[in-house]
Amino acid sequence: MNIVGEKIILRAIEITDKEVLLDIINDTETEYSLGGWSFPTSSLYQEEWIKAQKPSTHILRCMINDTKDNTTIGTVILSDIDYKNGNAEVHIKLLGNSRGKGYGADTINTLIKYAFNELRLNCVYAHVNAYNIVSQKLFERCGFVKEGILRNRIFKKGEYHNVIALSILKEG
Repeated sequence: MNIVGEKIILRAIEITDKEVLLDIINDTETEYSLGGWSFPTSSLYQEEWIKAQKPSTHILRCMINDTKDNTTIGTVILSDIDYKNGNAEVHIKLLGNSRGKGYGADTINTLIKYAFNELRLNCVYAHVNAYNIVSQKLFERCGFVKEGILRNRIFKKGEYHNVIALSILKEG
């Protein structure tokens, strides 16, 4: 089953997504903007990673496709899904040429709607690097509220940086 928004379709990861995922993971700007980190990744390793992914009830990994031409423009993840307490964390990565065009907001809004209406979650949260103002504004436009600051939580370019905690509630 695909999850369909206005501008995007969220679908399962396929082996053919290897190059898009490589572009995202090996892009230094994207790596700096986001909380995680990785070593440079090869095509072979990326393919092995895709093949190793197994269905899980605690993580939803999707590729993001443009509804107009069905091109793949990024990836979104709902992780740490906790059905007892009704919460999960959202992560989004868009290819550089897809940013600033409304795909991020539609992806987040579509995934949130799915999380609340199909998975029966009550809260979805995000952690955003404090210097990533564009992502903070994106989540706020989607209805997320700033909850606090996680001090010196991420290490990038030789320095520790704060992380902003944001969340959205079903009955917001």
